[in-house]
Amino acid sequence: MVKTPVLVSERLCFHPWEPEDFPLLVALHRDPQVQHFLQMGDPPWDEVFLQAKFKSFRADYAARGWTKFKVTDRQRTFIGRAGFGRFEATQELELGYTFMRSLWGQGYATEAAGALLDWIYRVEPVDHVIGFAVAEHEASRRVLEKAGMMFTGIRNVDGIPNAFYRHDRPL
Repeated sequence: MVKTPVLVSERLCFHPWEPEDFPLLVALHRDPQVQHFLQMGDPPWDEVFLQAKFKSFRADYAARGWTKFKVTDRQRTFIGRAGFGRFEATQELELGYTFMRSLWGQGYATEAAGALLDWIYRVEPVDHVIGFAVAEHEASRRVLEKAGMMFTGIRNVDGIPNAFYRHDRPL
């Protein structure tokens, strides 16, 4: 049975993860180029690590109604993940996205970021959302900027310089 997405944008559908979706997450993160800016030299994310991530995505949705959602196109083809988590250092809501490499450069991350930011302020009483990207990852930084996020500075995350951005709740 196909479940109704939590959010639909022009080309994208955002779904909570179902138990049978784990292989999709593994396939996404198996690509070394997809992983490059997520790991920055750390060991590859193995199945044990990804299983823990998968469980946390499902638990976040069950507890809060938001997560790093499974993203499909309108034909229900898996294309990546995008949504929200808590940034551990500050407990702020953090926007994140990762898409299949074959789909990079087609505007999916920008579309996802904009749709998710519009949506989160309707469902969660937060006054702002943060986002960050490895400082040298120009494409991801452009996505955050196109979504209306404002650059707030460079901070180290696990010893890696990251560009931080903030999006305030619209008035």
